[in-house]
Amino acid sequence: MSEILSRALFRLGFVANIAFNKLIGFLSRNVPRNKMKVTIEQGTLQGLQYNTKLSYKPYVSFLGIPYAKPPIDDLRFKPPVKHPGWSGVLNAFSEGEKCLQFDILTNRIVGSENCLYLNIFVPQDELNEKLAVMLFIHGGAFNFGSASLNQYCPDYLLDENVIVVTINYRLNVLGFLNLDVDECPGNMGLKDQLFAIKWVKNNISAFGGDTDNITIFGESAGSASVHCHLLSPQSLGLFQKAIMQSGCIFNSWSFNENHRETAFKFAKNVGCLKDDPKEILQYLLKMPAIDLIKGTKFGDDDNFPDFQFVPSVESNEVTEKFLSAHPQTLVEKAARVPIITGVNQMEGLVLFVEHNMKRFVDFHKSNEINKLFKNQYSEEIINKIRKFYFDEVNMECEITRLENICHLYSDAYFIRDFHGSYEYLLKDGSTPVYNYEFKFDGEINLCKHLIFNSRPSLRKSLKGACHADELNYLFYGQLFGYAPKTNSPESRMCKTMSKLWANFAKTGYVIDGFQ
Repeated sequence: MSEILSRALFRLGFVANIAFNKLIGFLSRNVPRNKMKVTIEQGTLQGLQYNTKLSYKPYVSFLGIPYAKPPIDDLRFKPPVKHPGWSGVLNAFSEGEKCLQFDILTNRIVGSENCLYLNIFVPQDELNEKLAVMLFIHGGAFNFGSASLNQYCPDYLLDENVIVVTINYRLNVLGFLNLDVDECPGNMGLKDQLFAIKWVKNNISAFGGDTDNITIFGESAGSASVHCHLLSPQSLGLFQKAIMQSGCIFNSWSFNENHRETAFKFAKNVGCLKDDPKEILQYLLKMPAIDLIKGTKFGDDDNFPDFQFVPSVESNEVTEKFLSAHPQTLVEKAARVPIITGVNQMEGLVLFVEHNMKRFVDFHKSNEINKLFKNQYSEEIINKIRKFYFDEVNMECEITRLENICHLYSDAYFIRDFHGSYEYLLKDGSTPVYNYEFKFDGEINLCKHLIFNSRPSLRKSLKGACHADELNYLFYGQLFGYAPKTNSPESRMCKTMSKLWANFAKTGYVIDGFQ
């Protein structure tokens, strides 16, 4: 979500509004009352108690916990390393830095290489049993985003008495450069996630969590990450359930088939003309991290940003491989765990940012469909696609035209590959598989509201939920301050969705007592 949302907001002049809403969100967070200490292998942590936004239930947050050593200096591009711990008490009162990334909203590079932190939120209801654990992996095309409370306050889930964990992981070139050597093996961001999951597995019991009842869930690139953990033998046994929201590793934007070409092209782009991977690595290790991020850029695809630094297959030369083969091959030995998978009804609306709208007028008549599929199909197939989506509809009607373009975008970028991500479980029949389509079009459908801020009539006319719109019914985001009104349809959706997700995390079934 983050990359498209930021582009839209920047062009729509939302900077002042966001600053105001961020202040309101901060002020509206309940003032902490009590402190709670927890001791783990690394040392003692102290958290702060707050109350949830809808039900005012007490919970304790532990923010900015380092789960690995800072990946700086000679650890840059390497898999994560165990954090040595700390002396005394670590006050876990504030978030750690987000991982280094472009902030297109401000046109600046923000964050730090020292970013491998996680947050833990623990309900304080007096329960005797260990609590189910839900670990969330944020989206952002593997190039943007963080575990920040600006987007991911888990109040609604905490009302259902589950522990929630949110994590940072390395992004962009620092997280996904692949030089086919142990010192830069690729998929560092996925290995950060793996390290965080292992950390939670080893430590969550100290927070009252059940180490044998961990659910990983994510949205967009976070969902594709969850898919990777289902496929990788490295993650086997670390979690018991999974939820995938609007993304899989089979989506074209989430996997790089030509990582070596990307790496060498990037090296030349930042001034390194060497051909040997280890020489390139030494050159890149000496560069300031900010300059590395500056050396990456969007591709020329106006339809969808062409992010090159995403997951890829690791070389046989690499010692510890997370993705040892193409994802389509790894499916054969994928984890068999209960799973929820789903998409939103109008995923493609996320591409309807202002600078794209002018291209939609004659979309069905132009070469846009061919460009959409990167010229990989014959003219015959392109014509069949055009006929399927645009024949027998009134293309003079703007709403009809935009609806059909949206369906094409949704299918091309999200849905056509998504069903294959769980098909093996359906064939196997050994574990529950729940599939959903999120259609709810409410007042806190954040992404849709922001995309159509300059054209509110379109927001009302184009019915359905945009990519990432479901997130505001699971998390409260301080940045925008979009919260449901009491007893509104939106508050009921927050409670319904959180209960379904939490029930699944607790039992493997979305409704108590029903299989």
